[in-house]
Amino acid sequence: MTTSEIGAETGMSQQNASRRLAGMERDGYIERGKDGLMISPKGVQELAGVYSSLRLAFEGERLQMRGKIMKGSGEGKYYLSLHGYRNQIKEKIGFDPFPGTLNVQLDGKSIAARQQLRRMEPFVISGFKDGERTYGDLFAYKCRLGNLDCAIVIPLRTHHGADVIEVICAQDIKKGLGKKDGDRVLVVV
Repeated sequence: MTTSEIGAETGMSQQNASRRLAGMERDGYIERGKDGLMISPKGVQELAGVYSSLRLAFEGERLQMRGKIMKGSGEGKYYLSLHGYRNQIKEKIGFDPFPGTLNVQLDGKSIAARQQLRRMEPFVISGFKDGERTYGDLFAYKCRLGNLDCAIVIPLRTHHGADVIEVICAQDIKKGLGKKDGDRVLVVV
């Protein structure tokens, strides 16, 4: 298709269609090839996330992520012991968090599902200052692991990649589920 045809199909001018395609190419969603424009792997991943979000919205399914428990660095224990985070988690999520997070390394398909969290409305745990340091915001999403009510927390500043989620709960999740590092879990949002 030409940009004029794309503009006509989408109800915009040729110039606007051309500008939008250039922006999509610049952002890595499409690529130019000898056969024309193609959706890039990044574009396919974004479309898969949009499709999954729409499917969840219309079919009422729950977001599910699978992965294996991985050993953490112990930083979650420190951060969840801070009153600035604890008090907000109690108030907004509804439980007093156990001091520590369960780190889950997601399977390939679940990494795309994690991207759907960006499209959901989070509980915002606001950052704060304690006189010495400034702590950043967290986004939290209620979830379940087995029979435990939990929450996925996503710090706005983190060293984890898109393949890892951190889960908090009122109790030690590993003990509550009888799991250990390397065991597989299902997280249902």
